[in-house]
Amino acid sequence: MKIYDDNRNVLDAARERISLLFDNFETINVSISSGKDSTVLYFLALQEAIKRKRKIVAFFQDQEAEYMASIDLMKILMNHPNVIPAWYQVPIYMTNATSYSDYFLYAWGPGEAWMRGKDPIAIHSIDEDYPKRFYQFFDWYENKYKDAAFLIGLRADESLTRYRAVTKHPGWNNIPWSTGKGNAAVRFYPIYDWTVYDVWKFIYDFDLPYNKIYDLMFMANYTIYNRMRVSNLVHEKSFKCLVDLPKFEPETYNKLCKRIGGIATASRYASEKLVFDNKTLPVHYKNWKEFRDFLLENIPNQEHRRKFEARYAKQEQTERMYQSQVGQLLINDYENARSYDTKRSEKTQKLKEKWMEIL
Repeated sequence: MKIYDDNRNVLDAARERISLLFDNFETINVSISSGKDSTVLYFLALQEAIKRKRKIVAFFQDQEAEYMASIDLMKILMNHPNVIPAWYQVPIYMTNATSYSDYFLYAWGPGEAWMRGKDPIAIHSIDEDYPKRFYQFFDWYENKYKDAAFLIGLRADESLTRYRAVTKHPGWNNIPWSTGKGNAAVRFYPIYDWTVYDVWKFIYDFDLPYNKIYDLMFMANYTIYNRMRVSNLVHEKSFKCLVDLPKFEPETYNKLCKRIGGIATASRYASEKLVFDNKTLPVHYKNWKEFRDFLLENIPNQEHRRKFEARYAKQEQTERMYQSQVGQLLINDYENARSYDTKRSEKTQKLKEKWMEIL
């Protein structure tokens, strides 16, 4: 636990930050994902709301391909009397990193065979045009509450990059743990200085409900450092969870296999280096460029192939960059969601070395 000079700890500091936001904003909007960090942030804000006899808005973008344990927790969080539920179960396209034929999961799409029924408390439709992609939807949602404080459970302890992202550009009232100025929505990170130990201690001390998938991950010897990730099951940053999904939630796995292509293959091979990863060059290729060109030539969708080729023509022509491009091609990341920019990697490495010197 971090201790401040005036004998406060991170819990005291977080409560003071949230109290400040309640003093200055009529609407407190907490983004929750069913992960441990957003769950802790939700309960911190809820405790303050109960004390003041107010309500908070709880936002959750349901991407359909979710752990059932996540939905079980969401039902608890959304049904509290001091919570205004903003649980969206509306049609949205989610990137599917497991297949070259089914590029998207059209979550909650009309006429689709959904993995589960919609919850009665959720929002099922929107009577206006809205963006049907995740990050654009989030921006659209924030613009609907321009006078609200948006609380996000981001922790700088997870990486130096996150620490820099949170603190480099102070937002509202020059507060370092916030971002956003002008007409943009203001985001706040009240638990940015918490460690993973602080998070689990808070859950334990207050006997809070949490996503039970963490228990299964713990029993499977997942490390608590960035391995225990709870997210959508098919996108490019979390699809490796499919390896253990048949063991953790077999019913969810079966439904997901019926819902979209590529799931069984990813479940079998996502942890292997030569199928979804770019750590080791296959022995049949002389270099990364040759392997990259092979993958480009065999992309089934020609439109996506042209988009990859146009992007790569503007990038460095080096083996290190070719290896990065292979990483994108293996998971069909034609939207460039996982950026493999070499210069950015070098900049991050220099920043890390600088911080290590200071520490």
